[in-house]
Amino acid sequence: MHIVVLAKVVPDYEVPAGDFELTNSRAHARYKRMMGLYDENAIESGVQLKEKYSSSLTIVSYGIKGDIQILRKAVAMGGEKLSLVVGNSDDPHIIAANLKMAIDKLEDVDLVLAGQQSADMDRGIVHGMLAEMLGFTFIPQVAKIEQDGDQWKVIQNTESGSSELKCGGKAVLSITSVPENVPRIPVVRSIFAAKKKPVDTLSEIEGDAMLIDEVLVNIPKMESVCEFLPAEDDMAETAKILLSKLREERLI
Repeated sequence: MHIVVLAKVVPDYEVPAGDFELTNSRAHARYKRMMGLYDENAIESGVQLKEKYSSSLTIVSYGIKGDIQILRKAVAMGGEKLSLVVGNSDDPHIIAANLKMAIDKLEDVDLVLAGQQSADMDRGIVHGMLAEMLGFTFIPQVAKIEQDGDQWKVIQNTESGSSELKCGGKAVLSITSVPENVPRIPVVRSIFAAKKKPVDTLSEIEGDAMLIDEVLVNIPKMESVCEFLPAEDDMAETAKILLSKLREERLI
């Protein structure tokens, strides 16, 4: 079995929204670059499947050559090689077409894993487009994957609960974050070994852009509201007030 995990290098997603600066509707170049948050969950899921089923695991990405250094972390986590399509398009359809080209060159891919959404634009649509292009089944927001005979048995987490699903054949699964796929920290030996593993760089192909014009991009404004509760007299009553307010805000 051959598993591909998609990984994208994005601007630092830990910068608070209130401090984030846009240039031409995208993150300013001064922010450091790092691997996408959900992508690391997808890599961890892929490594666990590789270890359980003795599979092959390839990391595939679309981006600039400077991303290779950052993507080596994915290889250090358990990937066997890295395939990077060199390009700088921001169009999801063009990115999906280039990822398909890279996967087609690998020829024998059975399963494609991807983070449920990127950590830069949070659009979460490239993997669905890619599945359509590849002719693979697509299941979003997957928390757990098991091979069940010739089928995949997956647990899909949504805001309203979870579902157990099965699908046969080749599939693209978008991976959500759960405690079971917290990314492992590569050991020093793996980090050094990753520097010697093969990296295939591919030239991008032309693709058809989406028929959508991006008119405006805004960063959400963060509003902080602070309320002090009386704590000097009756702590039990204060705790009741706090619980009531948390329930009103649907925080518990």
